[in-house]
Amino acid sequence: MRFNLSNLGSILAYGLSAVGLIFSLLVLLAGDESLDANVGASIWITIAMFFVAIAVAVLSSVRGLLINPASLRGAAIGVGSLLAIVLLSYLISSGADYESFKIEISESGSRWVSTGLNATYIITLIAAGTVLYSSLHRLGK
Repeated sequence: MRFNLSNLGSILAYGLSAVGLIFSLLVLLAGDESLDANVGASIWITIAMFFVAIAVAVLSSVRGLLINPASLRGAAIGVGSLLAIVLLSYLISSGADYESFKIEISESGSRWVSTGLNATYIITLIAAGTVLYSSLHRLGK
């Protein structure tokens, strides 16, 4: 059997699944005296797996861009569009309502919350418009 990166990914996925299963069983089957230690270890394993998944996703994307440099243009357009939406959302947001929150938050924090909400609204409208356009275009054919 020839070794390649897809085999490494499968081996890594099975290994991490086994580690997660072991710690889950330790939490479920252990007595009350070791429950806190097992839960703490499970949380740290989960955090480690989260960062491994992020690293693998980023490295996989970079590898894909290096293999197919033509896709770099599409990726740049996507990232640029997202940055433009966030910039537009930030420019139209306001942090003036920070005093009305039940938790303590600064005006800057309130503005970033508003930015996130505005970006979500804009992306939702773009997605709904794209679906509507696609449906109408398909009906017209």
